[in-house]
Amino acid sequence: MKRRRSSRRTSGHIQRAVRRSLRKIKPFWVFKIILYGLGIYAFFYSEREYAVTLISFQTIVTIGVVTGLIASIFIEREFKYYLFSIILLGSLCTAGLFKFNHTFAHAAEIKIKPRILSKALQSAKVERSHVTIEYDDFNKDIPVEHIQEYLLGSSEFIALTVRKGALGYYIITYKELVKQ
Repeated sequence: MKRRRSSRRTSGHIQRAVRRSLRKIKPFWVFKIILYGLGIYAFFYSEREYAVTLISFQTIVTIGVVTGLIASIFIEREFKYYLFSIILLGSLCTAGLFKFNHTFAHAAEIKIKPRILSKALQSAKVERSHVTIEYDDFNKDIPVEHIQEYLLGSSEFIALTVRKGALGYYIITYKELVKQ
């Protein structure tokens, strides 16, 4: 019987200690943890969406840095966390841009046929086969599917089926290597 009483006393003591510890956590820290968790997810989402959107890397970096800097000024109080905050909050804003562009995209698909500037076959140094095109005064790497790698050497163009997004950036829905 004595054992039973002490275990109840110990569990009650632990519950009170947990409650005291939870009271010490400020709601602002919970908000920041959730926000930074979303920022990490948004970073990988932005990376995925960038691969299928015809937008320059410079535009994405500029939007991310500017919006991340503005958001960091309002959220962070200590200067030493600014770089981390700029990256994650900037990723959150660029993910919002991609989501808006993709969600409200036009249903009509059009085909564009840009010339291939360079080609890279998958190797130890190159993660995935891709072609580089020039579109709207910027270069973009377009990954090539494994099924179409045999056409990589002889193709001069890539036929892209795209939909125009809400912000005017094209979203690639299908790509095919073309010889002429």
